Amino acid sequence: MTSQSTGGLGHFSATSLFDVRGLTAVVTGGSSGLGLYAAQALAANGALVYILGRRSDRLSSAVDTFHTLLPDPNQRHSGDLIAIQADITSKASLSDARERISTDLDARGRRGINVLICNAGIGGRFLRSYGSESSTGDKEEFEEIVDELWSFSESECDDILRTNVTGNYLTALAFLPLLKKGTSEEYNSQTILISSNAAWAKLPILNPVYNISKTAVSQLGQILSTMFATHMLRTNIIEPGLYPSDLTSTEPTDQQTGHKTLSHTNGADIPVGRCGEPREHAAAVLYLASRASNFANGATMRIDGGALQRIPASD
Repeated sequence: MTSQSTGGLGHFSATSLFDVRGLTAVVTGGSSGLGLYAAQALAANGALVYILGRRSDRLSSAVDTFHTLLPDPNQRHSGDLIAIQADITSKASLSDARERISTDLDARGRRGINVLICNAGIGGRFLRSYGSESSTGDKEEFEEIVDELWSFSESECDDILRTNVTGNYLTALAFLPLLKKGTSEEYNSQTILISSNAAWAKLPILNPVYNISKTAVSQLGQILSTMFATHMLRTNIIEPGLYPSDLTSTEPTDQQTGHKTLSHTNGADIPVGRCGEPREHAAAVLYLASRASNFANGATMRIDGGALQRIPASD
């Protein structure tokens, strides 16, 4: 006897708790890095996942790789990846993507979506590693810091804020109608915003504008979770630390794992002594996306190896 109805503990099994089979998800920035980890994890466990991105070649590559790794639909519990080209900074492009997804869902006999993962984002130029060495407090150091901060152009600032703040805001709004269609008492549809531990770091990670943009994303999660709570729609936030991704490296990608070699750190400054692994981000996504999370709304999961407990603390 393993089922709840017969008095067993089957309802506490990992398979039951973290089941995502039959769910429908949309993942922005789903062709690489954290978005790819999330999309692969969901699709491999039975969810229908639409991955959005600007580059059709990278989207197609992500789908082809997934099908190569898991060619048998039974292996993935009939989960799948579907590529949808879209620009999250354009309302017209988002509307078009939503309609294409809606049409495809109708053809499959599905109603709405259950999960929207707003993952797309950019980091911008990596400035000096503030706080990595003890500050001298002298005039030369002050001028160096000011000069480097001032070197950040208006367009660099605009690009980060337009993608990370405006883009995620527009994406969250664009898919509300499909989330509403897919919601139910058994599973309240939700948006999962991928922010960053940089949202609360007191020294810049990559650059100050990136930190600011991620603070906005985390706050957006709190606003949306409050505004739509009575409409059976949820919003939760994941604040990852350092993981191999396009944002942290320009090195080639391992298409099977999404792994990259980090360009500016190996994670040695993180308390656990390494950067995050794809499966660790995937695990957080699987929990929030699963039916086990239905009581979570406005929750924040920070998965960063304890980095924020140290930044900007000194040795």
